[in-house]
This record gives sequence, C-alpha cells and structure tokens, in this order.
Amino acid sequence: MVQYENRQPAEDINVTRTHPLKTFAIYALSALILVVLLAVLMQFFGGFIAKRVPFSVETRVTEAVGIELGSRDAPPELVSYLNELGLRLLPYIDMPEGMSVDIHYDKENVFNAFATLGGNLMFYRGLLSVLPHENALAMVMAHEIAHVLHRDPAASLGGGVATALVLAGLTGNAGTGPASGVLSRAGMVTGMQFTRRMEVAADEVAVAAVGGLYGHTEGAADLFLAIAAQRSAGSDETSDDSPGLFERFASTHPLDTDRIDAIKTSAKKYGLLTEGATTPLPDDFQRWLAAN
Repeated sequence: MVQYENRQPAEDINVTRTHPLKTFAIYALSALILVVLLAVLMQFFGGFIAKRVPFSVETRVTEAVGIELGSRDAPPELVSYLNELGLRLLPYIDMPEGMSVDIHYDKENVFNAFATLGGNLMFYRGLLSVLPHENALAMVMAHEIAHVLHRDPAASLGGGVATALVLAGLTGNAGTGPASGVLSRAGMVTGMQFTRRMEVAADEVAVAAVGGLYGHTEGAADLFLAIAAQRSAGSDETSDDSPGLFERFASTHPLDTDRIDAIKTSAKKYGLLTEGATTPLPDDFQRWLAAN
C-alpha cells in the first residue's frame, strides 16, 4: 500500500538567498552602464547628423530665431577692433568658403567667451579686462573661431538633444527622483568628455593661427595663466597638490597646466617659434571696456 506524507514547504522557499543590497547594486550598476553607453551613442549620432547640416542653413536658422547677441550700447570701436582681429586670424585658420564669424561684445562683468550657432562669437568684459596683450586675446579668439570651423556648436546641440531624449525616456519626463538624478548625472559626465575633446582640438588650431599671425607663440600661454589666476581668486582652496584623476576626468575643459604644455607641443609640431615680442592692445582698449 502506497504511503503518502503531506510535507510542509520550507519556511524560506520564497526568500532569496542573495542580499537585497547586492541585488540593488547590480541593477544600479547595470542602469549606469546602460545610460552611459546610450549617451555615448546618441552624442555621436546627434553630433554626426548636426555637423552635416550646411553652415548656410545653420546661419539662416540662427537669423530667423532672432536672438540678440551682445550689448546694444557696446562701444563700436571695440566691436570693430574685435572683428578686425578676427579677420586677421582667419587666413591662418583655413575657413572653408561660405563660413564666416561675427564677433559680439557684452558689457557684463562675466569671465567668459564662447562660440555659438551661425558663426557668432561672444566676448564678455570680464574676460577682456584681464588679458595682458593682443596675443592672449588672439589665442582665445582663434580658439572660438576653431569651434565654428569644427562645427562644435551644432554638434554640441545635436548631441545634447539626442542624449536628452534618451535620458528622458529612461528617467521619465519629470526627472525628479533619486534614480533619475543618478542616471542624468552619468549622462552629463559622458557629455563632458566630448566637450573636452573639442577644446583640445580648438586649442591646437588656435596655436597654429597665433603662430602664423605673429610669427611666434609668445603670449598664447598668458591666456591660460589669466584663467588660472581668475579661478584662484574665486576659490578658497590653498592646496598646491596636483589635480587628481577624477578632476581631470570630470572637467569640461582641459586643465590650465595641460593646455600650456600643449601650446609647446603644438608649436613644435607646426615648426613655430616660441619666443618673440607680444603686441599690445590698442591704447583705448581699457577706455572702451570702461564705457557704461
């Protein structure tokens, strides 16, 4: 006769033997890897497509939007001088036919200059007021013109839009939860790396342009010394320690010391002299900047 036994199931039959924190860590790491890979892919894809939009179309779109750049009451002599310096640099930057730049000045005391769509360059009084000579100004101007040459503003916009769409799909439209913040920051750090590569390439073009215009690269490094001094003035840090690996990775721009070293490397690459006399800024330059 068959014997039956009604055995009770084990008490822990529905309990995983894996610690829940370990499971969470695996899922979180997988999510981070996924968003970084997707961000890289979409940054490349968006930038690739945007760079292939004709520059003439980019210019027309920028004009149609009608965004006003620069101060309305900017000193005309200063704006004229900035554009004239840009024209002097263009022959050494090998701009393709149909591509040009338009340089604007803003009286805000902001330490910045940037290139945007349509070949527009913006220079702020805060930056111009600390430049020691024309060579340093030419370095930053050639750097921004190089961004236009490489179509970096369009690529940044295209890559940023594509990446934002992916992050929105992964994190939801609201994007306010803790997981959303982590994923979004991971994508942002990935984007920083693309920005830094653009900066390195623009610096190399700028060194060649400055060397071509003046016959040497003397004074180009003074731009980054001024940037470093401005950064130090706004920081409470007193440590002389070298920057760590994370600082180098997370920075949107190369470190000032790296950029100064790169000037020497680029000068050697292009056979440029590294010493020479710097060209002073116009006598009225500071008066133009001081105008209200």
